[in-house]
Amino acid sequence: MYIVVVCYGCGRFLLAKSNQKTKGCPYCETRLKLIKTKKVAQVKTAQEASNYLRALKERTGKNT
Repeated sequence: MYIVVVCYGCGRFLLAKSNQKTKGCPYCETRLKLIKTKKVAQVKTAQEASNYLRALKERTGKNT
C-alpha cells in the first residue's frame, strides 16, 4: 500500500509506502513524520500512486 501526503514544510505532494514512519522531502529536505502529515489518498500499487500523484499535480498546478 502507498499513501500520498502533503509535506508540512513546503506543501508539495509526496508518495510514501504506508508502512514507513518517516520520509524525507526531496524538495525542501524536511524530515516528515508520516503520522503527522495530511494524507490525501491511499492506493494499492506504486503505479496507481504515481498516476494519482500526476493527476493531483496537474489539477492543483503544483507540478514542480
